[in-house]
Amino acid sequence: MLIAAAALVPLLLFAIFQIGYSSREQRRVLEAQALSASTAVILRADGEVMRLTTVLDALGTSAVLERGELDALAQRVVKFTQLHPDITGFEVRDRSGRVLLRQGVTDGERLRSIGPVNDRAIFAGFANGGGCRCLLFERSGEIRGQPVALTLFSRSETFARLLPPRSEYDVSALAGPQARFIARSLGHEERFSTLSSTYVQQAVRSGKASDLYRGQTLEGLENYSAFTRSRLTGWSAHLALGSAYLDNPARRFFASLGVAALLSLVLAGLLIWFAVRQMMDARRFAERMQQAQKMEALGQLTGGLAHDFNNLLTPVIGTLDQLQRRDGLDERGRRLAAGALTSAQRAARLTQQLLAFSRRQRLAIGAVDVTRLLADVRELIQRTLGARNRFEIEADPVAPCILTDRTQIELALLNLAINARDASPEGSPITLRVEADGHGREGEEVIRFSMIDRGSGMSEETRRRALEPFFTTKPTGQGTGLGLPQVFAVVEQSGGTVEIASKEGEGTVVTLALRACAEPEKAAARAEASELAAPGTSKTLRLLVVDDDPEVRGTIARMLSEAGHAVDAVANGTSALAALAAEKFDLIVTDYLMPLMSGAELIEEARRVRPGVPFLIVTGFSDTEQLRRACLDTATLAKPFTADELMEAIASSLKASRQED
Repeated sequence: MLIAAAALVPLLLFAIFQIGYSSREQRRVLEAQALSASTAVILRADGEVMRLTTVLDALGTSAVLERGELDALAQRVVKFTQLHPDITGFEVRDRSGRVLLRQGVTDGERLRSIGPVNDRAIFAGFANGGGCRCLLFERSGEIRGQPVALTLFSRSETFARLLPPRSEYDVSALAGPQARFIARSLGHEERFSTLSSTYVQQAVRSGKASDLYRGQTLEGLENYSAFTRSRLTGWSAHLALGSAYLDNPARRFFASLGVAALLSLVLAGLLIWFAVRQMMDARRFAERMQQAQKMEALGQLTGGLAHDFNNLLTPVIGTLDQLQRRDGLDERGRRLAAGALTSAQRAARLTQQLLAFSRRQRLAIGAVDVTRLLADVRELIQRTLGARNRFEIEADPVAPCILTDRTQIELALLNLAINARDASPEGSPITLRVEADGHGREGEEVIRFSMIDRGSGMSEETRRRALEPFFTTKPTGQGTGLGLPQVFAVVEQSGGTVEIASKEGEGTVVTLALRACAEPEKAAARAEASELAAPGTSKTLRLLVVDDDPEVRGTIARMLSEAGHAVDAVANGTSALAALAAEKFDLIVTDYLMPLMSGAELIEEARRVRPGVPFLIVTGFSDTEQLRRACLDTATLAKPFTADELMEAIASSLKASRQED
């Protein structure tokens, strides 16, 4: 018996230990699964909120809203609702609460959950009634400088579908920052926008990011609930498990004690699989973060290099331009100067592309000749595609000019060509078709640029999301998800539209519709600039040049002197103010970034000495948005430039000054 006891007791102790250990581990696993499931629900809810707020941000920052074109804004809302069927309505209200635009919204009781709107799209509350169980998302905007509030209505059922089925959890819910139900798996229609139970309210007020608590549902079910809070919205996901699932797990182990070893192996396998999956997800996330950091660092580097390179190119281009104009230069010298000038101008264009890549440059909308654009784009795209694909251009011979930013539209077309190459088999042709027979959304004539490939095409889901920022079907490290969104941004800021037609296995057609133009005003400005550039004319000007770089300062002064104008050149703002106090100048040409006193500060001080004196800012500074804010009413000219471009900018600046007077 002692021998038997010695053999059986360890086995019995092992069995008891196994039961207790297994029970504890099962409870821990169930808690972890519930917390993981609640985290998954809140992440999916965050994704839906980001999608809706992205739509609202796009409407709130659109040019048609700023111009007060509410009909055009309504058309844009219709397009978004076609892409996002869960959006049921949209409102624009002024500061007094008067409705300026209402679309697809019925009157009903509204319950706000936050304070005043700001310039970020945020969750604002609930709309319940009139057949609408909707969530409100709001942000501020401006119509002709006047503040307005924009409200987007979205069906709550979209979020209810994110909750797990009741076969997995007895009750699950999404609660807002004030513990009101956003969605509920049980009684959603009756519980929507109402206060949740006391236990849910306590969890929401606890401030914890994630936890497990015991409580009772509104239906009286005793439960343990796992909840996770969103850092983005303040919402929380609550998943309720019956108490028996966690309090009495040992009963299931008594029934399955004979297969405890097998269950342990299965559990170990699941844990190993879960750990491996978590490690892989963490690695992919780290790779995406590293890629984003590389892009940001590269953007800062290219922006700085482009700024310095612009300053270096200014005297090069200016000197070559002057050399080319010399009467005593022989034909061979002219050809050499012209070739060098062309190369320098290509280098200048490269710096503009670097600035665009660093996303530090605002679009410079102007007339772009389609014929010249296509000639440059053909060489750029063919060089990028190489011999892998044949690139063709089918252009309408009567296509006029378009209104856009030349550098940005070149990059947009290059982006489309690269996407077409990546989706096409080797040897497949890629075609750019240009047509001038369409009309845009406001009835104006447009030019359509269609990039056509015969590659793999897109699914309907991919086509629908193709313009979303950071959405990509390429593997990690091979795509940023910024190509098509940048194309959309360029076209949208140019007042155009983007259309995508694609079928899987049949290729893709991406069409950019841009406004056409006739360019009469630019020709007049060039004529006036030519008159200013002709020595000995009656339009001799007294000019002051301010730049801390001696080479740039000397080049600008020589350009103006050879045009027959009287020029003084100084190295800083202090000297410029002294010269301005002693003598009256017709116009001041100044750099923007200078030591001690910037161009903007010089303009402010100079107008105290000589009110109304016109200025022209010449700069290689990359952040054109900051430059625009600092010098709202001052003409600018980007470095580098030729004498003709300088004279044209001076003529435009003087013309604008006379109109103000």
